[in-house]
Amino acid sequence: MNDPGIRTVFHPDQWRRILDLGQLPALHDWLRSNGLEPRDVDLAPITVERQDGKAAIRYTAALRDTDGHRYRDPVTDGAAREERTVPLLAEPPMEFGAP
Repeated sequence: MNDPGIRTVFHPDQWRRILDLGQLPALHDWLRSNGLEPRDVDLAPITVERQDGKAAIRYTAALRDTDGHRYRDPVTDGAAREERTVPLLAEPPMEFGAP
């Protein structure tokens, strides 16, 4: 079921297409314009969610230790990461996801 208040800007299934079309710089520029460092955004879905007149970006952050290195989560034995939201400051380019 599609929620009209949620726009998928990036999904890992699109990764190859984004690389092939040379869209990675545009995606990185958009993340930076919203205060996010692309290297800290994990390869997971990125959505823009609108509710009650407010818009936010939901993404999965790659967690880093105090030295700036990614680390493993001892519970899952996978890369340490967490879902986060930040206010939407700049709309994503139209080529990413359906409006």
